[in-house]
Amino acid sequence: MASYEDDKNPDSLTGSDIAEENVVEFKSNGLRLELAPFELEHIYDYEPGGSHAVHLGDVFADAYRVIHKLGHGGCATVWLARDLRTCGAPKYVALKIIQSDASGDDCPELLLHRLVEGGKSLPNICLPLEHFHFDGPNGSHLCFVYPVLGPRVSKGVFHAAENLEDILRSICRQVTEAVASLHAAGICHGDLRPHNILHPITGLDGLLESEVLCILGEPRKNPVLDPAGQENTTRTAPRYLVYPVDWSSINTDDFISKSAQLIDFGESFTTVSPPEDLGTPGPYRSLELILDPRVFGIHSDLWALGCTLFEIRTGRKLIESFEDEDDGYLDAMCQILGKFPEPWWSNWQGRVGIYKDEADENGRAVPVKEYPPEERNFHPSVAHDAKSILDRLGPGVWYELGRWFHAEIEGEESRLFADLLKRLVVYRPEDRMSAAEVLRH
Repeated sequence: MASYEDDKNPDSLTGSDIAEENVVEFKSNGLRLELAPFELEHIYDYEPGGSHAVHLGDVFADAYRVIHKLGHGGCATVWLARDLRTCGAPKYVALKIIQSDASGDDCPELLLHRLVEGGKSLPNICLPLEHFHFDGPNGSHLCFVYPVLGPRVSKGVFHAAENLEDILRSICRQVTEAVASLHAAGICHGDLRPHNILHPITGLDGLLESEVLCILGEPRKNPVLDPAGQENTTRTAPRYLVYPVDWSSINTDDFISKSAQLIDFGESFTTVSPPEDLGTPGPYRSLELILDPRVFGIHSDLWALGCTLFEIRTGRKLIESFEDEDDGYLDAMCQILGKFPEPWWSNWQGRVGIYKDEADENGRAVPVKEYPPEERNFHPSVAHDAKSILDRLGPGVWYELGRWFHAEIEGEESRLFADLLKRLVVYRPEDRMSAAEVLRH
């Protein structure tokens, strides 16, 4: 039975969330923002080799006029633009502008374009419509043209949906289909997480720009100031940054599809040519990525897939650490999955003084010191003292839909889902179920 709660969910306020969403690194190019920097790209990225300075109304390739901001990533900004080449009804696209230093022929985003040219079938993946280069004050930039996508799946945008759990299960399958098709093509995503799974946007084509902005909200600007506190006038940085569209304020039934597409291939690589390191965030990093980062590939994607499916279905993270540190994630893994196999257990220096060398008869790590049970009251969304994936599933589904949406995951589904996850989130990479096998589970 589903219910709505007014209480805040502690699981939604983890250090990993804060680190992913709100941390602003302390670097400087002499510029600063007049207003709060949250939800915006770093102002220090606007320098030679970095981001291109975009203003509302800018036109690219004599074809695309920028009308709003959709978001940003580690090395790109994404903009809503009108396609000026269409006759009659307006049409809208997303422009992903890559930083200059990342716009070479080895740009991982080009992998997807080459697959499209090769006629590969890639279901539930946001495929580029085209790409082009342009020159700016900070260098030469790659720009990819994509269909317009909206909020990420983990935001729980379907306020009025009576069948939210059916939608979540369907999205889990769509994501798995996308990963299976990538792996079949010999490509690892490298940054698989709900942040990179978005809902397509429908219903904007055919509308006037003024109507689109009435739906999405007028763009909000954050002025860029020089070291003297005056309006920035350098060509390398914009006069202002633009806050992205606030999808939570939009009528989801009219414009946001209940399907999902996988995006952001900035960390992707072919299985025959892996990089030296991988930028997967902490909650989705497999054991080998933390303790032996030379060993990664499709199997690391599969661990991240397990964590992602759990998060989509429940609204909570499977592996989390308040401090967003490796030892915290390793401890969280150890608690629900048991002692690591060698040599990883011995290589984990952070365990010393916390866990004994030998596991118990069930393969669980044994703490050096037993602590009495905590007496404080935990919110029902918190799987306190969970010793297995099934325990982690216990609190059920928790999504913020204005209020907190809660639903139990019924016994049979809970058992089957836990079994599936145990075959993905397993320590030894070679023991993990493939994405194709997940689809048959």
